[in-house]
Amino acid sequence: MMNVMGKTRTVLGVMLPALAIILAACGPTVAQTQYSDVPVLVAAWDEDKESIRRGSEIYRRIISMLRDELYFKGFRVVDEESVAVDQDWEIRDRRPKMDLLDLAKSMNRSDKATHHVRALVLFRVFAKAREKGGGARTEVVLRINGETYDVLGNSAIGEFEIGDRKGNAPANCIKPKHRDLCIREVVGKQAREIASDLGNVLATKLEQLREKSVGGGQARAGSGGAVTGDTEARRPGSGSGHGIVRPYTITLRRFERREALTIIGTMADEFPGYRTHTLMSLDSRTRRYSYITSAKPHKMEEWITILLEDMNFNPDKQVRIAIRGEDIAVEKIVPTDERPRSADEKARFR
Repeated sequence: MMNVMGKTRTVLGVMLPALAIILAACGPTVAQTQYSDVPVLVAAWDEDKESIRRGSEIYRRIISMLRDELYFKGFRVVDEESVAVDQDWEIRDRRPKMDLLDLAKSMNRSDKATHHVRALVLFRVFAKAREKGGGARTEVVLRINGETYDVLGNSAIGEFEIGDRKGNAPANCIKPKHRDLCIREVVGKQAREIASDLGNVLATKLEQLREKSVGGGQARAGSGGAVTGDTEARRPGSGSGHGIVRPYTITLRRFERREALTIIGTMADEFPGYRTHTLMSLDSRTRRYSYITSAKPHKMEEWITILLEDMNFNPDKQVRIAIRGEDIAVEKIVPTDERPRSADEKARFR
């Protein structure tokens, strides 16, 4: 990117080949979220009293499998309960659609990147036991339907439905004292298959919210300009990863505009493991970004320190770096001379 960043490229270039060898030796690892720009919230739309309530074991078994399936397909699934703990919210059964839509928008007003969602998936489960053969046997019938929304675009993506799934059950399953347990056991046996089918349907629905994958030709968010699919394929460390992909909240305070853009731009163009970033908020003193990467916190500290040194900052005296989990704050604590322009800045938007 900038000429002053030569040292950053050199240090990271030395580290990456060794890292690639180690990762190759480790073999397949946990699936990486390749479309982290589409964080998904999956929520129970259980307003209909005939549907299974959110707090039931049936719902919990299905949503657990569904989250795994969406993660396996490359989506980052935001856990509603974890956000509720952070925000001191209460999660209740029988919530209407309007309340769930408002919940998703409230999450996007948080100053934590881990709370933000792009897609909202609402689904409801209907399950009932019915007699067969004049009461000699019983079958459980399951049906799932729902809707998906683009939370940021204020638009409906579409509806979905998994048709009736039937499972055999004991004859006494129709009796009130046995019904709930019977339904739970029959549905539990089918939960993985149901979640897989539902995951396939939802992945298709959410496809339009994804950025194009490598080779798709659509520009991705980079630093000062667009990064094409071919550029992404050549990015040092792209796809290699260092751990599970995670969203960091990067806060830059008291930097001049060009300084801040250089910092986040270099983090996007040169830091290994980078996926995407989004500006969450901006005022005259503070910029806050959602920055999604597979890099671990200690590597982020190391690379940010190198970056600041290459920009002629003294990280020990002029800049404060604070890391708390996925929250990284970089603050200029004393006035500094204006950073000289790099010779290549005028050519960054060709």
